[in-house]
Amino acid sequence: MKIKIHRGTHQIGGIAAEISTDNTRIIIDMGDELSLDPDFRSEPLVIPGVTDENGSCDAVLFTHYHGDHIGQMDRVRKDIPLYAGPLAKDIMLLSSQHSRKNTNELEERINSIKTFEPGVEFTIGDIHITPFSIDHSACDSYMFLIEADGKKLLYTGDFRTHGFRGKAVPKIMDKLVRKVDALVIEGTTLSRPDTVPVTEYDLQKKVKEYIDEYKYVFVLCASTNLDRICALSKAVPTGKYFLCDSYQYQLLESVEKHWGKYSEFYQNIKKTIYSDKILDRFIEHGFVMAVRDNRRFREIVQKFNKSESIILYSMWDGYRTKPDSTIPSFLELADRWEPLHTSGHASHEDIRMVIEKTAPEKIIPIHTDEPDMLKTLCPDKNIVILNDNDEEII
Repeated sequence: MKIKIHRGTHQIGGIAAEISTDNTRIIIDMGDELSLDPDFRSEPLVIPGVTDENGSCDAVLFTHYHGDHIGQMDRVRKDIPLYAGPLAKDIMLLSSQHSRKNTNELEERINSIKTFEPGVEFTIGDIHITPFSIDHSACDSYMFLIEADGKKLLYTGDFRTHGFRGKAVPKIMDKLVRKVDALVIEGTTLSRPDTVPVTEYDLQKKVKEYIDEYKYVFVLCASTNLDRICALSKAVPTGKYFLCDSYQYQLLESVEKHWGKYSEFYQNIKKTIYSDKILDRFIEHGFVMAVRDNRRFREIVQKFNKSESIILYSMWDGYRTKPDSTIPSFLELADRWEPLHTSGHASHEDIRMVIEKTAPEKIIPIHTDEPDMLKTLCPDKNIVILNDNDEEII
């Protein structure tokens, strides 16, 4: 078994990795690169046999639905099957339909995606893949345990342990993954200070405090950060509304449909689509509302008493501070704004934990701009630093 990282050895986002044997070849993720520059356009991924006819590929798997992992899905040859989690597929479709970039061709491609189930092994050629559902800032995110040629490789994708489902990660390592020959692990936070992250439970408690203090609570967040949005809904007391637009409502309906069977957290999600027709009720009773920075939501925020309103900024702070950002002016629509966010990525301690529990012979960092920092974090381990398009035998 071999691994080649086409992109992502020395950058965060824009991921594409390849696992192959003599008989089978699969790709994991096909992502757009990230940038705060509004004029930035991601470099197109060019992978022989995947984006062109110069070779063969048996499948492309997606760990989750964030753009830095699926953004170049449309470059994959149409005869190559795609795989993702069932909720992730629904979210991709809803997001595509909502986007101005939507095309019939893209919708057809998303509809063609084959789905897998958490913990259920499936086979592509002579490669056996077991997807494990893990916690990230995208619902329906997966690690892949990949077995072929008598070897075991764990590909972590993006993960964390400080989310609502984070406690499952060490249990998966202990009971289902165990020792592996190679570990491909995300290192997003390696270049950041080693701190204990705020948990999603902490954020939910904080929201409850703001609800007690303010009648109108607006939360500026990504529509697809669905665990956090579910938590916001669950924090709203009887007598108050949880408001959203029709797009957010559809996303939450999809979460209930797919994941309600797994946990009460995803059942009976309180939600009402905002309408000016019942504005008086919203003014009278108060609410929490999930919002985005656009003209329609700006108009809605300004309909309510500014002194009774707070905006909670629930996204990465880089979006707020980047040049020409419109978010600061949005935050000024209320008398007060406060941050309400935590990382969607593995902390240093999370990374150490997975390494210790899987005891790999080789550890390959990915999704990081400082891969060498993993050597500092784990000085006694065999850290293999690859460059894009290097091939490593497992």
